[in-house]
Amino acid sequence: FVESIFGNAGNPYLAAHDSALDTKHWSGHTGCAILAPHLTQLTKKELGLPHYDDANERQKSEGMCWKSEDEKYNDGHAFKITTRDEKGIIVTILADNYYGYCKKEVKTQLSYATNLYGLTEEEHAGGALAFRRRNHGEEYGVDRKAHKDSHIYNFKALTAKFGDVMDFQPEGHAIDKNHPDLIYIPLDMRMDIRTQSICWIDQNGAEQKIKLQPNKVYMQPNGYKIEMMKHPSAPSWRLIGTDAEGVFCHKPCTVSGGGKSEISKSINDAVIYGAVYVQNFDEDMAQVAEIFDYDYSDHLQAEFASEDSDPTRKPLDPRRSLGSVIRLLTPSSSNTPEYEKWLKNIPPRILSQVFIIKRMHSSGEMNDWIKHFSVDVINGKSGHALKFDGRELVASYLRVGLDDNGVWHTYKVRQDFIATEKVQMEDDI
Repeated sequence: FVESIFGNAGNPYLAAHDSALDTKHWSGHTGCAILAPHLTQLTKKELGLPHYDDANERQKSEGMCWKSEDEKYNDGHAFKITTRDEKGIIVTILADNYYGYCKKEVKTQLSYATNLYGLTEEEHAGGALAFRRRNHGEEYGVDRKAHKDSHIYNFKALTAKFGDVMDFQPEGHAIDKNHPDLIYIPLDMRMDIRTQSICWIDQNGAEQKIKLQPNKVYMQPNGYKIEMMKHPSAPSWRLIGTDAEGVFCHKPCTVSGGGKSEISKSINDAVIYGAVYVQNFDEDMAQVAEIFDYDYSDHLQAEFASEDSDPTRKPLDPRRSLGSVIRLLTPSSSNTPEYEKWLKNIPPRILSQVFIIKRMHSSGEMNDWIKHFSVDVINGKSGHALKFDGRELVASYLRVGLDDNGVWHTYKVRQDFIATEKVQMEDDI
């Protein structure tokens, strides 16, 4: 258990494991922790404590002596005993079957070493490498334009560097030799769950197509990974992308209970799933239709007009991704004041409905989307849970905390939200 936390260098008599030879990292102090749970069964006499008649007043007051030979040290309960000197040598014996105390003892010894070393501090910290992820819905890839990074990252450059670990396929992709579930694909491609296909144009101008499969990781030359994953609370699948570069989140100088280990945990544990709320179906759908039919050609200020390559695209246009629609309907300093005013008048529930309809919308059905959506009629009145082709839609909500009355505060998250992927890098010390 202890070695799983701190590791085990090996035989200290070998030069490679001799701390004194590691001048860059050894503080000059020596610590030792001995795990000895069997010591709780030893008697005071066996441990060398004096008889009551031979003990001094302090030994008598602290119970460090015995009257009967079968008296166990510390009444047979767990204990810790430590010795240390001014040279920086510290030795601790842990007579306890809970080995987690060894971690705390190592922290104590590190703190002791920093005090003797001077101008240093033993730090309680936590940290993780967080890789941003995105929910791309049912399709992902390039449109009519080439990828902006294709001159830097391309399949030819990828194979030149890592060709030794790839098994090349006739379609123009490759499979990792060590990890057969890892598939290398070109940068300029398109994935579609509905057709379960990945398509691209090869160097000869011919269209290539392979099957899109679950339990596979598809990696582009820029390191971006895409996976086909099932929704945790709905009978649907979506494409999840993961950034190649992560952000190292470090929480320094933290007390116990300060959230050191929380950084390494996924926020998914705080995400719950529920219905997409509709207040009044006819009125809400009328507002949704107004958003879909709105003229977006002049929504950006002149100096930011290039940020949207084709502002005339409507939200349901297949050339607009879900992420593009969310950005389109998010307040921004690059928008015109008139458009910002219009955006702020849209109720949050209407935006949620717009995004879920865009998520479920099929290409080519720009004008008849409404026929696929409905609510149940309950006790003669319209219900409040939005349905798609008779199936209740699922939205994600984040539980933030409890108020003074013990009531949960819950917030709707973006339709394309997906928790980051994390790799724990630090834990406590």
